[in-house]
Amino acid sequence: MAHDADAYTATLTTLQNEIVNFLRTFEKVQEDLRLGAVLDSQAQLVAAVGDTFRRFDSTFAPLKPPDSMADLHTRLCAAINELGKSLNLFMTKPSQQWTVAFLYSRRAFCNGLYALYELRDRLPIVAAHFLMPGATAPVAAASKGAPTGFIQHQRNDERSDYTLYIPEDYSPDKPLTLIVALHGGYGQGSEYVWTWLRPARSRGYAILAPKSLGDTWDMSVPSSDTRSVVRMFDEVTREYAIDRSRVYLTGLSDGGIFTYILGLERSELFRGLAPVAGALHMVVDQMLREGRGKDTPFLVIHGVHDFIFPVTFTRQTCNLLTQIGYNVKYEELPDWGHAFPYLINDRMVLPWFESLPPKQS
Repeated sequence: MAHDADAYTATLTTLQNEIVNFLRTFEKVQEDLRLGAVLDSQAQLVAAVGDTFRRFDSTFAPLKPPDSMADLHTRLCAAINELGKSLNLFMTKPSQQWTVAFLYSRRAFCNGLYALYELRDRLPIVAAHFLMPGATAPVAAASKGAPTGFIQHQRNDERSDYTLYIPEDYSPDKPLTLIVALHGGYGQGSEYVWTWLRPARSRGYAILAPKSLGDTWDMSVPSSDTRSVVRMFDEVTREYAIDRSRVYLTGLSDGGIFTYILGLERSELFRGLAPVAGALHMVVDQMLREGRGKDTPFLVIHGVHDFIFPVTFTRQTCNLLTQIGYNVKYEELPDWGHAFPYLINDRMVLPWFESLPPKQS
């Protein structure tokens, strides 16, 4: 017997609130994560989530929904199962192998996000999670044209795979601002894109999130990953109207290192460069000696508690770049380590990008 429609809707509303609480909490845990304090992060997550997933398994998943909601129920359960898998992997007992479990946890988390995003029009509380406070969701244009939303491009002989986000209300007569967002070592563009989804949807920006050709970026000059990303950029700009005066580059960790490399190699493409928790690689020495990219400003963000790239090195880097004539703004975060920059992107990188006047051609 089908569950009463009103009762099912009420149960669904409660579940949405609980799932959004999990999403927000898990994002914060991932942003504040320190490998020496995994148990603290796990305890924080358990305290916030409680028995949400156990109750979902025992009470919501077995429900027989109204016929009009049967497809929604099936797809929502699949999405929440991915989130539950992500939680279980994250709760693995800390050890030398815990980081591997975290990588799988992150993958399951993003699988769940993609599934929820596809259901956003039927889940208003969840849908609000994909926007910054006060923002209005982009409404799909009536006319059919180039694909919008998330588009996954598979690797080919000329470049690696990449994830593209195009606002659903895209119109060719309104060129888009483009943010190129580079993942960290052993990461995926299809996962890192989620650290930029909210601001991009809220402001009507496109995101290009490449995958490195190898496990991490090619730290050489010329770089094979530079050629790969530029080919992606060329594909995107052929299919979509992109405002070439407002193309920005940012990256996390190894993606921060590669932000320096790509940004200096092809500085003519970018209005601003924002390496986060990265480091300046010695392969850029010759480009710095040549003064390449001096007309492209940098925002460098680093945490005092970074356990991979010591903050002292980044301080020296910013002093050096400033002394040789580069335009560098340095933001040091006293409470941050080396993790995913959700709020950092929202509250620091995005406003800085938007503060820059358009690039002069």
